[in-house]
Amino acid sequence: MVVEEVDPSSGRHEITLSNSSFNPFPFDESFHTEIVDKFEDGEEHFKEIVQSIDTVLDDWPERPNIGDVKKRYETVSKCNLFFHKDFDQVIGWGWFSTVFTYDWVNESNPLPTDNSVYWGGTYIRKELGIPKTTGLQMYNHGFRKFLSLYETMYGYTDDWNKAPIKICDKLGCIPFKFIK
Repeated sequence: MVVEEVDPSSGRHEITLSNSSFNPFPFDESFHTEIVDKFEDGEEHFKEIVQSIDTVLDDWPERPNIGDVKKRYETVSKCNLFFHKDFDQVIGWGWFSTVFTYDWVNESNPLPTDNSVYWGGTYIRKELGIPKTTGLQMYNHGFRKFLSLYETMYGYTDDWNKAPIKICDKLGCIPFKFIK
């Protein structure tokens, strides 16, 4: 794979990750992630997260509602949910697809390699008083899960969103331009 420079003026941090570059932190097994194959299997958890987003990010005009979540499942995406043993409800989510998509509904472009996945759209429920390591562990566990299923992962973060960029860099992600 040829690594292409990412244009810093694009406003986004595009990355790739494979098993050979993954540099995990120690796994805290108090956390775990579950892939939800069908909308109906995760609907109650999705409602909890959508309600959290409505409260915490009420100024975000494009925030997903439960109808958007269902539409994602009817098209190109699925979700993985994140849990912690001390909480009786979901504490976060991430979205994934085998194509690149800006909105988790419409394909924007294929991924550059076979047996790969695009993962992003992560959200953690800070209002629950979750452990400070939740963000790091969500990515740590998510990367481990998806690298056990796919050879390569792709993702991007808007440049203003510094925390996930730092986490991805610490875990071995490599800058890689894949969005056309």
